[in-house]
Amino acid sequence: MENQLKQALRLRFEYYNTFEGKENVWHERYKEHALYKVVVKSFEYDFKEIGEMMPKLIKQSEKNL
Repeated sequence: MENQLKQALRLRFEYYNTFEGKENVWHERYKEHALYKVVVKSFEYDFKEIGEMMPKLIKQSEKNL
């Protein structure tokens, strides 16, 4: 869980910082990633909320497997 959380937060960071203005490239690059849907869902939340919500989103996705 800890590793997944770090990885999901890294992907979210990349989306907003590294791929700013090139969001389609990010989606193409990570669409097959195991945490892709979790990270995309996290875009619904403000950066102030993400520390609390990301672990919940990961747990929710694990239940849906």
